[in-house]
Amino acid sequence: MWKKIAKILLGVALIFPLSCGKKVAPVKVELPPTPVLTVKANWGVVVSPYLRVRKKPSVDGEVVAHLRNASIAEVLSRTAYPETIEGKADYWYEISSEGVRGWVFGSYLRFFDTKAEAEKAATSTQNG
Repeated sequence: MWKKIAKILLGVALIFPLSCGKKVAPVKVELPPTPVLTVKANWGVVVSPYLRVRKKPSVDGEVVAHLRNASIAEVLSRTAYPETIEGKADYWYEISSEGVRGWVFGSYLRFFDTKAEAEKAATSTQNG
């Protein structure tokens, strides 16, 4: 019996130093951005004379910029649930435009699938 215990202790003594060695640092894995699946249109054109861009999706959110009528914005994401503001029900959309990133209320945007379509609509909005 002592031989079995001695073998076990010897095995533990040999394995223990190996398990206490230098720990390997975790590897950082960078994945490509995943497109937002809840937004069908990727581009929007402002249909308001002066649209407030907010820091968070709320009428109480700090205004970080303003976009003029016919400005083009890339739509990045949207809130999960619609909200009613000034009698209009819509989602808040996270946008990027003219170096500004923030949230705008959807009833003040017209949506398009491509940037070319948005540019064409913006031009026609400006001209007439």
